[in-house]
Amino acid sequence: MKHRSGLRHTHTRATVALALLAACTTPRPTTVQLANNGSTGSGAVPGGVIIQGPPTIPGEDAGASTGTIVVRGPDAGAGAITDGDFLPRIDSEAAWNALAARRERDNSAHTDTVKVVMDLTDGQIYFLQTRRWEIHYFFIRRFLSRPGQPIPDAETFWRREYLSNERRFVQASLVRYRDQNVWAFELIAQDVYDTDRSIAAFERVRDRLYFGRDLKFHPIATQHTSQADRIRARVPVVTTDELFANTRYQALNTGDAYGYLRFHTGAPTAANVRRTDIVVLSEVPLDLPVCAGVITAQLQTPLSHIAILSANRGTPNMALRDAMTNAQLRALDGRLVRLRVSGQDFEVTAATQADAERAWASRRPANAFTPELDERFSELRALGDLRRTDTRIAGAKAAQLGEVARLRAPGFRVPPGFVVPFHYYLQHLRTNRIDAQINGYLRTPAFNDNPQAREQALRNIREAIRRAPVDPALLRQVRARVGQIVARGARVRLRSSTNAEDLEGFNGAGLYSSTAIPNGFTDEQLATGLREVWSSVWNYQAFEERAYYRIAQERTAMAVLVQESVDGAASTGVAITGNPFDANRPGHFINLQTRDEGVTSANTGEIPEQALFYTYPPPGFVERLSSSSRAGGRQLLNDAEVRSLAGALTRIHDAFIPGGNWLDGRAMDIEFLVTPSREIVVVQARPYKIVWDSGRRYSDDPGT
Repeated sequence: MKHRSGLRHTHTRATVALALLAACTTPRPTTVQLANNGSTGSGAVPGGVIIQGPPTIPGEDAGASTGTIVVRGPDAGAGAITDGDFLPRIDSEAAWNALAARRERDNSAHTDTVKVVMDLTDGQIYFLQTRRWEIHYFFIRRFLSRPGQPIPDAETFWRREYLSNERRFVQASLVRYRDQNVWAFELIAQDVYDTDRSIAAFERVRDRLYFGRDLKFHPIATQHTSQADRIRARVPVVTTDELFANTRYQALNTGDAYGYLRFHTGAPTAANVRRTDIVVLSEVPLDLPVCAGVITAQLQTPLSHIAILSANRGTPNMALRDAMTNAQLRALDGRLVRLRVSGQDFEVTAATQADAERAWASRRPANAFTPELDERFSELRALGDLRRTDTRIAGAKAAQLGEVARLRAPGFRVPPGFVVPFHYYLQHLRTNRIDAQINGYLRTPAFNDNPQAREQALRNIREAIRRAPVDPALLRQVRARVGQIVARGARVRLRSSTNAEDLEGFNGAGLYSSTAIPNGFTDEQLATGLREVWSSVWNYQAFEERAYYRIAQERTAMAVLVQESVDGAASTGVAITGNPFDANRPGHFINLQTRDEGVTSANTGEIPEQALFYTYPPPGFVERLSSSSRAGGRQLLNDAEVRSLAGALTRIHDAFIPGGNWLDGRAMDIEFLVTPSREIVVVQARPYKIVWDSGRRYSDDPGT
């Protein structure tokens, strides 16, 4: 498993600010085909829309000569058109379609958006051609700089126009949520514009829209969400939770897949799912074999094991509420298809065998990977004494969590523990001659060629590990270390930590087993727990995943992270120290749910609390994407707690990725607990790679 390293790019704070000038939502045109900027074309113009441009600095009544987008009646007929840049009002569906964009970076699918600029110095309003001007600042800098009113650099502009009420511009978005049949007015989460002025801006914009009576205020910024009832008393409001409740389509991992479309009403298993299948599932499973693509009929927890596995495998993954009855999908049941998952929509079409074969070959790693393994080390080293480079003796989970524990930074803690290194797993195999049994199977043609025979052989290996006696000397050592490190009266968790998981390029989420033993455990309970974790190296799913990634099976080994259990957590969470939706807006994506394992292994159809914490500009800003379906409307973490958590996430990110450039997609996947006393407890940290598709990458200035 080799990874290329590229040149590191550096970015000034002004560049960061420039990236952040994109608003939350901007999607793609559907009705009117427009010529490129500065070019001309001919043909019928749908809806009578004629585009003129580029504009000078126009007044409200500017016409074709100034470069506004001019909307005429349906009898306007054919004629040459050139691309324009804005309209002073939106009087028809045709005008909306001429302006609107569908952008993959949206947090919600099936939306289209028009960006709006209001110049408070003269009252002018500009509805932007958003497919080009997806970032307000680029439009303003290009067209609205005037004598005595120059447009400053990006960072100065950002602080003046988003972080103050004393500003020249209001920069908003009009979003059409098609699934919900809602038109919404939105300001981004970082905008501090006060409630009264925001309502006034809403009302002025509404007066220039043909759908003005249907427009609703969507509170996103903190000062707006906290005063939603006050806003509702003056203008119509739609909340994020109301919009999310009617979501029909959810893109978890974008991309293309080729495979045989197969419907499943039961749990997907290695016996009924092949690597060349695109599975349509009635429920969200707790585990999933390697497959070509995933469609679930219920919304998914975005950072669950299934979603993380799909992202790390490069498997397109989506949810579609009517997937099991969808006529388009049912018509292709059992056929070889191409599935394209994008941020806004999906497409499934019949495919050829030749195209599918090329796609399958390109997805699998070309080179074999041999995990690091040093079996000489036998010390039961405390977690805080481990470094990330100790993967070769303690496995990636223990080594990387040890690195986090060494930070000893404010805002979070790591439960105390120690590691039983690979030495003892390998000793257990050799002493009981299980290593010879494993090597025999690995060299048997039936094992390698017959999935059923392989599954039975792996079951035999696991049973042999579970039956074999554990060295009494090891049990005494572990008991002594528990007494030294784990709090008296606490349960003990025995957690899997292999050299074939939590690695860059291979996540392995959910492949191996962990367990817990009670306070005052017996030797037999301890031995049973150790054997259970050791045996999970040979889980069928884990073996198949390693085989797909060409990982050397005989070099895979299991260490055991023995850790004080944190019981009775108020909520559990997982976070990505990056923004998977939009490269323009660096931040942390945070999911939380009540009760143990609520996020990574949520029950079917459950929705977590989801938030984006934008890390720039300081001190950062919270945007809520959904509330927990279990919490009855209450927040599992309030904004101050999200801010504190974000500080911990940043410290961990910086420890693993010092001086990192957010545009390279390197991030950390961090699991944590929130105790009833509101303490953050970090229980796992592993590398994560964000791969933005073309619609979510950094946006360049179209005027340059």
